[in-house]
Amino acid sequence: MAAKLTPREKNLLLLCVGVLVLMAVAIVTNSFLSRRKVALEKITVLQREKLENDTWLKDQAFWTKRRAWLIEKMPSTESLGRAQGQLLEDLQNQALDLGVIAEQPTLPPLSPAAMSHREVTVSMRLRGDQAVILGWLGTMQSPEKFQAIRQLEIEIDSKAREKTPQVICNLTLARWFKPESGI
Repeated sequence: MAAKLTPREKNLLLLCVGVLVLMAVAIVTNSFLSRRKVALEKITVLQREKLENDTWLKDQAFWTKRRAWLIEKMPSTESLGRAQGQLLEDLQNQALDLGVIAEQPTLPPLSPAAMSHREVTVSMRLRGDQAVILGWLGTMQSPEKFQAIRQLEIEIDSKAREKTPQVICNLTLARWFKPESGI
């Protein structure tokens, strides 16, 4: 038979049980608060996503119209290599017509990523009158032409002897075509 506990031992036992219950409550509360925090963060992300999706839905008519425009207007090509050569030839002819010197034309290799996007690029160095080159650069990039300036570096040509300011321009121009699978 077990001996009876003294009042002091009973108090210590109650204190130990109380501490254990308090620690269990603290662990459960901590677990609950951490799960609650994760759930609140997920709710915030989902609310942002819903707001973004609602915005896209409001703009659906706009994007449908834009998609139809792309299907109708975007040029297509059988060969990206041929299209790249044509872009280079067009740039050289335009430069010749404007009196701009086109040097070091390069046709960067078509990467697999470029083939999936149906994009061709051409790089070249241009020398000439600052106003003429800047005016020409302003006409190169447009949605109707489906081309954009990828990289542009312009510096004043300090070695030029002309009275009007001359520039050297390193240019990379990209043109896009319809994907093989359609838009």
